[in-house]
Amino acid sequence: MTMHEHAIEAINEHGFYIFEDAFDADLCQEILDEIDWLQSHGIPQSLVNDFHGHNTIRYYDVLNYGAVWQRVATHPNLLPIVRSVLGRDCLLNTYGTSIIGPGETAQPLHVDDGPFIGAAPALRRRPRSQSGSRESIVVNTMIALCDFTEEIGATRIVPDSNKLPYPKPHDSEMWYDKSIPAEMRKGSILFFDGQCFHGGGANTTDDQYRFAVSVDYCAGYLRTQENFMLSIGARAADFAEDLQQLIGFKLSRGGLGHVYNHNPQGPMKRVAMRNALQKFENKG
Repeated sequence: MTMHEHAIEAINEHGFYIFEDAFDADLCQEILDEIDWLQSHGIPQSLVNDFHGHNTIRYYDVLNYGAVWQRVATHPNLLPIVRSVLGRDCLLNTYGTSIIGPGETAQPLHVDDGPFIGAAPALRRRPRSQSGSRESIVVNTMIALCDFTEEIGATRIVPDSNKLPYPKPHDSEMWYDKSIPAEMRKGSILFFDGQCFHGGGANTTDDQYRFAVSVDYCAGYLRTQENFMLSIGARAADFAEDLQQLIGFKLSRGGLGHVYNHNPQGPMKRVAMRNALQKFENKG
């Protein structure tokens, strides 16, 4: 069994998988340098609140910044595994940093497909596989940009919770006691199904930050939490085809996502040609 096959089996069976050493040291450093750039240029942080944390640094819309963010979302040790679980027509759902600072408290345990089942309660009763888990509609990933330890806030996971009824908010403390820290080396990826109970751990250190990037994907027939087509616009013309498809420039099952009854890849090619022409004219 290959590493990718083992990862897919573990996600389906237990709700999560840790792919050790998936990103090399140079790529990790390139991402860390980009995070330094975001901080030094005063890019606004997002989601500073009781649930997401008051000492957790979250930057979104990262595809509008350095080119390295494009490579992360389509990395060969990441995207093929996600597509094997969700289908090739999966979409990028949310994408940003998750940097837990010293003194941050533990995040309430929750599920990442919560926004979808909140919008469409019938999704709670979607079909279950032979293993007992519901059909996957979300896969999230946490890319470790430092060694994840329990002390600095390693993500908490409840193994096999993808087979359980969805948790109630007042049960968070009970599930936290049953969770384990996803400790892993720098460069590793934690994959977890959207129905797996999880949450950011408490950072009990005085001066250490837990650096990570969260890349979240959803099934192609769902409306994504982030509207990438609007937030990125014509810049997407320079993206690799895989990334263009991930942010919505393609048809999903059932013909969803068309533009005037056509595949959106056609209009995107015209935008790409226009961008290339403008660059050529600017050089002239």
